[in-house]
Amino acid sequence: MGQQGLANDVLEQRGTNMNSGNPRESDALFIAESFRSHWLLFVLVGGLLIVAGGVAIAVPAISSITPNEALGLVLLFVGIVQIVQSGKMRREIPFTWHLTLGFLAAIGGVLVYLDPFAGIVTITVLIAIVLAIHGLTQIVFAAKVRPATGWRWFLTSGCVALIMAGLLVLKLPYSHSFTPATLGGVSLLFAGCAYIAVALAARRPSLALG
Repeated sequence: MGQQGLANDVLEQRGTNMNSGNPRESDALFIAESFRSHWLLFVLVGGLLIVAGGVAIAVPAISSITPNEALGLVLLFVGIVQIVQSGKMRREIPFTWHLTLGFLAAIGGVLVYLDPFAGIVTITVLIAIVLAIHGLTQIVFAAKVRPATGWRWFLTSGCVALIMAGLLVLKLPYSHSFTPATLGGVSLLFAGCAYIAVALAARRPSLALG
């Protein structure tokens, strides 16, 4: 009875905080609860992003598939998964964020794969634009949910995506084993690590905020 009463008090306190006069803290608390209640899903999505990043890096180097085709297919697949995942979110901010990231990744993947602006925008610039938008979205989300658990991970992941986009614009000397898809893959690796780190940290109630 004592433990049950304590659990009820904690839930009641969280409900009180969520309904308090600070909307930002309320959103952060709710998102922390979302990560805690769906932590396994976020771990799986993080693992998928890491695998996708590895595929984007390795496939062009060991096969005849072009870098833009490999990265385009990976982004499309990741986008579809994130769109499906958004249906698990029960509040506006996490739902909108996952849905936006999903559509950005899916649309970006199609554009990178088809390269419809050939002759107008180079494929590396197109990939850079996709990564930059993806990175900015993560940074905005991190700022929105601060101080929820792991917001720094999403901030870092967003910054890495922006750095990769900047490197793409610099027109680095690419080779068969180092391609624009390599930089896109690195961005996906960091995004996957962010998901896993946040999901595992969210399992600890004491770290709901911080």
